[in-house]
Amino acid sequence: MKKDLWVKGAVLSLIMAVILSGNVFAAQEDHEKILRLKDQIVRIQNEGKLGMRNVNLCSKVITLGAYVPLPEAKIEVDKKYYIYYEPTNWFTKTEQERYEFWLTQDIILLDAQGEVLVERPGALSVHFNTATPIVDVYITNDLYLTAAPPGKYTYKMVLHDEFKEESVTKTVDFEVVE
Repeated sequence: MKKDLWVKGAVLSLIMAVILSGNVFAAQEDHEKILRLKDQIVRIQNEGKLGMRNVNLCSKVITLGAYVPLPEAKIEVDKKYYIYYEPTNWFTKTEQERYEFWLTQDIILLDAQGEVLVERPGALSVHFNTATPIVDVYITNDLYLTAAPPGKYTYKMVLHDEFKEESVTKTVDFEVVE
């Protein structure tokens, strides 16, 4: 009787081990499929032209794709705003099972006549070297003016891909109101 109980317990344990290891192998297989798909995305991005999409003047940025754009491009002095965008088609180096990309950004603030008020080359640097590919990122620029007369302005961003040696420029026009 004890032997029968012990045998049933051993068989049940063996069955559970097989079921659980099957799930582990399935999960590993899914992970490998996802990694292969990300590698394909990286190849497509590497061939594409560097870009910036979803450029928005915002009151709040939460995470990738989650932000609160201003209803109008009007801002007040001494309030913090954000410019959100998503870079596209940056170049990712793949060496020894590592994935590396490097983006930099210049910022130029212009008045209504196009005169440069502020220029900050290399104001931003995003440099990642990871074990798995990153296929989506977002960038946020803080816009906080402490002293600007009412009027129209342009926030100019120049994004550089340091590996692809390519650049793209986008602007955000806004108005400072009292």
